[in-house]
Amino acid sequence: MTAVSAAAQGFNRSRSITAGSVDDTIPGLIRFLAIAALIAALVFNFFLCFVNTKLMGIADGYVILSEMVIVGTAFVVALTRRAPIYLLLAAFISYMLFIFALRGGELNLKSVRDILIPIAFYFAGMRLRDPKLGDNLVLVSGVIVVAAGLFEYLAVDTYVSYFNIVGYYIARGTITADQLFGVKEGLFVSGMRPEPRTILPFLGQHRVSSVFLEPVSMGNFAVMIYAWALYRGRAFKGFWLALIMALVVIALADARFGLYTCVLITVFYPFYNLLPRLAWAVLPFLLLAVLAAYGIASGTDGGANDLVGRFMVTAHILTQLSPAVVLGSEQTSQFTADSGLAYSLTAFGIFGFVVLWAILVFAPAAEARAWRFHCMVMVYLLLLMQISDSLYSIKTAALLWFLLGTSNACKSFFADETSARPTVKRQPMAAR
Repeated sequence: MTAVSAAAQGFNRSRSITAGSVDDTIPGLIRFLAIAALIAALVFNFFLCFVNTKLMGIADGYVILSEMVIVGTAFVVALTRRAPIYLLLAAFISYMLFIFALRGGELNLKSVRDILIPIAFYFAGMRLRDPKLGDNLVLVSGVIVVAAGLFEYLAVDTYVSYFNIVGYYIARGTITADQLFGVKEGLFVSGMRPEPRTILPFLGQHRVSSVFLEPVSMGNFAVMIYAWALYRGRAFKGFWLALIMALVVIALADARFGLYTCVLITVFYPFYNLLPRLAWAVLPFLLLAVLAAYGIASGTDGGANDLVGRFMVTAHILTQLSPAVVLGSEQTSQFTADSGLAYSLTAFGIFGFVVLWAILVFAPAAEARAWRFHCMVMVYLLLLMQISDSLYSIKTAALLWFLLGTSNACKSFFADETSARPTVKRQPMAAR
């Protein structure tokens, strides 16, 4: 892990540029492929849902093939002659082959895909290292999500006639009609909240899903564009538009997680440079220990559909995992989608999870402000892991990791500002 971090730091130092310039050595085709991969990751499920509803039936193979093409395209963008990405890929694939061997040759390719996505898009962002492109992607993605969301909310019957979300997930094999008591048409199962809304109750119980087809990703997406806008500040010409779109997305989806996380990353913003990297490295495992201890002591079997209840669900799931599953030597049929922590343990084992998180924490940031965005991403992931495994979904993960790679590769991010104030370069305390 130290070798990988050192190699990545060397890559960062040699490839950093200022925010006001674009690297002319990057072929236009590479930029086009990056944009195409990111927009495709956002909307391909939406497109396949339309195809399944109006044109022909689809199967899960269509989804797998689509993701392979998108991730493959991202790797075309990311791969250069520099070593870090190859070292990381070799180490990760070797480890996963070892885990599969311990499990008696049982393959879980989804867990491999879950990490290939961040590797591909993070290094794609590092190669292009163009914050203006990040700005434009945030704005274009936000407009797409808000436009589709308003269509769904204002004309839900028409929306369902073109995008039968339930039918799409049945066709994929994700759910069955029996699980939905025979229902074969309509919004996602969580698209209607049984209890009153938390955010703007007058909007009704409809939780908008937009291009994501399910409302959970709406909240995740809102946090991402909000964090990017907060990070870019005055250098982002679409700053206020991005903030407004984030709030609109949160309101449409009644995304409590999105709202609470946006508040937290804003409150913590002045303190990110004060917390050392080592503290970030141990945080998820401290949370893991606390939740597991609570689950064992209380004997909880879950909780209500609120923030506290979701933490109780995670505590319950953790207590159901055997030591062999936690170590990675055994598979489990335990349902873990409601806990990113539990899913990560079952997918990679505790040792794999520790190393993957450490690589994220110790990935070098080019400047103090970039480290703040890095910290916002870690806060988002830490909170999301307590309630869902959706942090691995390509629908939102592609843009997240691309933006993180972009920010970590850029120095003098505000060189294009017209401010006459002198600037003082500061290293984050975490990097001292």
